[in-house]
Amino acid sequence: MRRLSLQRIARSIPGILVGTILASSSLLACTRTTPSDTAHEPGGNAPSTPGRPEIQPSASVLRPSGDTLDPLSTTTKAAPPTSSTRERPRSPSIVDGPHQLLLAPERPIYFAFPNAAGAEAGASGHLRLIGHLHGMCGAPSYACGKWVGAAVESGFLICPTGNGRCGDSPVGPPSWEAPSWSELVALMDADLEASIAKVAAKYPSGFRRDGAVLTGYSRGAFAAPVIARRHPGRWPYLVLIEANAPLKVAELCKSGVLAVSLVAGEWGTEIEGERKTETELVAAGFPARLFVMPKTGHLYSDDMERVMHDALAFVLANTKTPPPCERP
Repeated sequence: MRRLSLQRIARSIPGILVGTILASSSLLACTRTTPSDTAHEPGGNAPSTPGRPEIQPSASVLRPSGDTLDPLSTTTKAAPPTSSTRERPRSPSIVDGPHQLLLAPERPIYFAFPNAAGAEAGASGHLRLIGHLHGMCGAPSYACGKWVGAAVESGFLICPTGNGRCGDSPVGPPSWEAPSWSELVALMDADLEASIAKVAAKYPSGFRRDGAVLTGYSRGAFAAPVIARRHPGRWPYLVLIEANAPLKVAELCKSGVLAVSLVAGEWGTEIEGERKTETELVAAGFPARLFVMPKTGHLYSDDMERVMHDALAFVLANTKTPPPCERP
């Protein structure tokens, strides 16, 4: 009885405190504004209403120097496979990296790809590009690092660091900042492309752009479908984590998107909206599926490797133009 009461009390605590309790007592937090549906469109103003904070564990912030990050910071605990999931993902030991290059001073580009063992296990030739945009108060070492093993099973992962900092501290977790939503999306788009170009210069035959996957966490996930609309056909696959982004079949078709995976925390505020979006897209004949992170809210679940393994596998299994996009 006492255990049940504690669970009920924990679920009633605001998201930031739950995240603090679940992650560690040293988590850094800042207030995030969640874009409204109208603010996602180009030309919309940046939102001003405070929303749920995003939290970044201080231990996961990218190190300021060195080419290779501590691989232990990216290790996650995988849950046993169930009948509803694919085979348990391979160990992150197949990862070459994580590595970093500088996009700008104190703004590392986090990237990883399969090592020789990983390449033998499935990757051949040029790898598929997987780009990721983190949210507010969340460094790439957390936003990408917690599922880097699943990422390199599917391709070459590239995650830029945002142009701002969370809170007043100059060493706070990274964020993305701009005067308006349209300017912010354009900046994130440009930074992602600049990061891809820098990594490509170092690894000229490392990855290919066709069939690329664009993933995002929170604010990064709100921006991802807008970026896809800016470049029709460039990002045919979307994986949106913890963001109830407005998705319309007509816009996805114009963007050249073939499939969408939605990821939400079981206890979070985004899951109901994402579930509704999944229902609407599927009813219209568009490939979409919701993947739930168990026993968490806005933070990643302990089995994030498995969740992202399944989310990536779903979108990549859809290689044909969706039926609604074939209509005149």
